[in-house]
Amino acid sequence: MSETPAMLRLGFPAGGLRRGRQHPLLKGRARRSRQSLLLLDTPEQTCTGSGWLCVSHADPSARVQELLPVSGQPSGPAPHLPEDLQIVAQGEVKSATIALQDGVTAQFRDIRLQRGDAETTVGELVLQGEAGALHALALRLCAELPLRWTGVPGLVLAAVTLGLAEARPVRAGQIAYALPDRANAVVAFAAIARHCLAQFDANMLPVLADRDLEGVHQMRVALRRLRSAIQVFRDILPEAALQPLADELRWLNGPLGDKRDLDVFLHETLKPLQQTGAATEGLARIVQQVEARRGEAQQALSEALQSARCAAWRLGVAQLLATLPGLAAIPPDTDTPPDTDTKAGDAPPHLRPDGARGFAAAVLHRRRRKVKKLGRRHATLDTAGLHRLRIHAKRLRYAVEFFRPLFGKRDVRRFLAALTELQDCLGALNDAAMGERLLRDTLGIPPDDPASTAITGWFAGRQRLQLDHLGACWEAFARNKPFWKDALEK
Repeated sequence: MSETPAMLRLGFPAGGLRRGRQHPLLKGRARRSRQSLLLLDTPEQTCTGSGWLCVSHADPSARVQELLPVSGQPSGPAPHLPEDLQIVAQGEVKSATIALQDGVTAQFRDIRLQRGDAETTVGELVLQGEAGALHALALRLCAELPLRWTGVPGLVLAAVTLGLAEARPVRAGQIAYALPDRANAVVAFAAIARHCLAQFDANMLPVLADRDLEGVHQMRVALRRLRSAIQVFRDILPEAALQPLADELRWLNGPLGDKRDLDVFLHETLKPLQQTGAATEGLARIVQQVEARRGEAQQALSEALQSARCAAWRLGVAQLLATLPGLAAIPPDTDTPPDTDTKAGDAPPHLRPDGARGFAAAVLHRRRRKVKKLGRRHATLDTAGLHRLRIHAKRLRYAVEFFRPLFGKRDVRRFLAALTELQDCLGALNDAAMGERLLRDTLGIPPDDPASTAITGWFAGRQRLQLDHLGACWEAFARNKPFWKDALEK
């Protein structure tokens, strides 16, 4: 049986499209075409206001109208197209399609979009074919060409660049998610990882635009969820294939974390503190320092996200997911596939139909036990202990979210609500500790500086409030019984 056909989109920086056409792996007789483009909307911006682009394509034979989600991921049903649509921009797409080896086709797309006197061009490479050959080719190209992972079609990127649509941050809960019926643990991991990657892709444009702090937070959450999923399933995944991708995940999380920490410090501590009038002159100086650092962090993050290294990482994860069923069927300590005559009943429990539910129950049981063991002493924990408790709570929460489709909705919802409240309380305590470290280690502000004293006092007040609230949060969480108990292996 042949592999399922797949499609990949990769972006070029300015001038990169011509270089891509000259690459020896992309040579061949090209079939060229040209389409005119119209972007449509109502005067009230009905389409873009709900997160969609209304696009009309025309070639010599026909005109087609379609809706594209601005985030690249539908966050709800597409709006009904009204009758009073007007042209808001126009342009064209020049395409050159080439048939390559192994059944792969490459299409170079040169997209031009114009709105009044403003114009932008976007170059992209669209690869189609069987997943194995497709990913192998794309990874080779990323090593030799300045390709970018955009997360959205080039036309969407052009529209956002011209200000015709706004890319808004996307939470995990806004992206459709389900686990297949009777899924084994490997199938469950693939579904979870794809959901994490969808959240990463959907927040690419908001992060690069840097207009909304939430975009960086949601992208960071997407990578944290993916890293947590890898930890959950590590024992049943092929280490040789997984480890390089996990290393790159840590690399990418570095600039994201730097930017997020500065965002929180600036907008949740310094700005509110400025409004109180405390240490005004010195505080303004610290705000300027943090804003400058934040600009540097955004530049470093943008460069990382638009690098060929990021594109190669994203493609590598996709390649792993495409080949995972075959790799995971090989026992970790051998290079030989299992006997094809092995019956389903002889397979390891996590590979049997419905194996994901028992696997999930074991994971949730272990993670809850770690939270309970440390959390019982919450009233006497120091800063480091509270940080460990927050990490354990976060890992448990991610696992609950991963596996929630396998269990009853009401019990999961109640458990998750109490766990989220506990994690939020611990997170606020951690933000205060992180702010103190930024003040001392990153900015080098001396403790006797008046503004430093004001900031430290602000943190102390916030910590006191959260510590007073922590007991109630813990009691609410501890009252919840494990909803997975009946699925634990006897």
